[in-house]
This record gives sequence, C-alpha cells and structure tokens, in this order.
Amino acid sequence: MGAPLAIGTVAGHRGITGEVTVRVGSGLAERWLALRTVSVERGTGSAREMHVESARAYRDRLVLKLRGIDDAGQAEALRGARLLASPDQIPALPEGTYWIAELIGMTALDETGAELGRVQDVVEAGGGHLLRVCPEGGGDEELLVPMVREIVVTVDARARCVRLRLPEGLADLNRTDG
Repeated sequence: MGAPLAIGTVAGHRGITGEVTVRVGSGLAERWLALRTVSVERGTGSAREMHVESARAYRDRLVLKLRGIDDAGQAEALRGARLLASPDQIPALPEGTYWIAELIGMTALDETGAELGRVQDVVEAGGGHLLRVCPEGGGDEELLVPMVREIVVTVDARARCVRLRLPEGLADLNRTDG
C-alpha cells in the first residue's frame, strides 16, 4: 500500500503514565506491536506524527506510550483521535487477506473482464465480509458480493481490480425494480 493506513481510534487511557488505548479496526492489536511512529489525526483533518515509546496488546486493545504524552490528562485529550501508520510500517497480511482500505476503490470485473463497478465498502455480515460494488457514475444497482475464494477469484493490488465469478442469480438478489 502506498498511503497511510488507519489503525484505529484512541478509546481512552490506561494508568497515570500517559498510555493510550486504541480500538484497532482490524481487531488484532498484536499486529501493530512493531510501530515506531504514528500519525495522530484529530477532527480537523491535520495529523501530527508522534514517536511510539512502547506498544503492547491488552485484551482487544493496543496500548501505546507516545513520546510527549506523560500523564492521564494528556492521554485522555487524545480520546477519539484516529491513528495512522505510514506505508513502511503496515504489516504484511497472510495470503488471501486484504486491508479494507486497499480494496475500496478497486474496479470490480466479472470473469469475462466486463466492468461491474467499483468497490465502495467492505461490510461485515455475520461471519464474513461482503464487497459492496456500485456501478460507475452511481445508480441503485449495488451488488453485495461475499468475500469468499470461490467468488472473489483474484485481487490485483497493482492493477487496482478484483475479478469476480458471480454465482447465477447473485446479481438479481439486490435488484430493487420489483
């Protein structure tokens, strides 16, 4: 990936030494233990780079000690801030696993190479994920595609496309024209 990746949001603080707890978007805090720096983004959209003095996983949260944040009040002031990792610090994922941010915006193609639209979102749905594919230029014909190997045949990060083998009738499930 060439852009910073959102790790998660500061959920609060831990203890009196200024550690912040981070609700990690991927749910796996251990994945981020090697962080050296993070960008802290407040609601204004501007980000400030901060050095990570220590990182550990605690239950479902990532606990970070950031340089310059030395007490509970300073840590609490970061509540709600979004943390981002630079591209060189984004850990590799197991084969067949992708970052949601990487999938969004990819062109969705069928087996013949015909364009179906763009991936607008990845939706969590009871035990799996669905790609939400919308036609170029908008429209009501969104397509929800299960993120399973039999349907998502290839993901090409360089070409920014996913190739789909749609089961018969899947496209008709989302039609709203009656």
